[in-house]
Amino acid sequence: MFFRFNINLTEEDYLAFSQFTSFESVLGKKQLNKSRILFVALMAFMVVLLLILCRFTLLSLGFAIFVALITLIYMLLLKKILTLNIKAQIKRMKKIGTLPCDFESVYEFNEESITETSSTARTEQSYRAIEKICVVKDRYILLYNSSISAYILPIQQIKAQSNADEFLRFISEKCNTVEYY
Repeated sequence: MFFRFNINLTEEDYLAFSQFTSFESVLGKKQLNKSRILFVALMAFMVVLLLILCRFTLLSLGFAIFVALITLIYMLLLKKILTLNIKAQIKRMKKIGTLPCDFESVYEFNEESITETSSTARTEQSYRAIEKICVVKDRYILLYNSSISAYILPIQQIKAQSNADEFLRFISEKCNTVEYY
């Protein structure tokens, strides 16, 4: 079996990949929850310490309410804040020319390995290096080769060049872990 795809990514594709990895993947959700718990614990510790040190004065109670509101706002806006941070990082990387992906690549999938050819490099990787495959709705197939690095394959582009279901069956045979989101 042999598949060949000309993939043209956009900044939106890379942003969607980064957001998925940060918020929806198992590791991303775990990190997000740890961040929330740590922030709440830190704020609670600060409030309790302040209340004890100030002997529950009206000013310290007012500060405790203020900190509780800030904590609530943080919890509600955390994803939005992180999304803005991801966008800023992408913009910064683009400005200095260090984006971690090539926007135009040719991917070749044969029985033994994946070959990615772009204008800057040619890499070949064994299927054993693929940790997991994530199928994100009907938008992307992500072939993770580490917890934060993956080949991004837009499903619409795959459908335009081949049978997406046949490709997914082929690639699923090469990697045991396939997750659907």
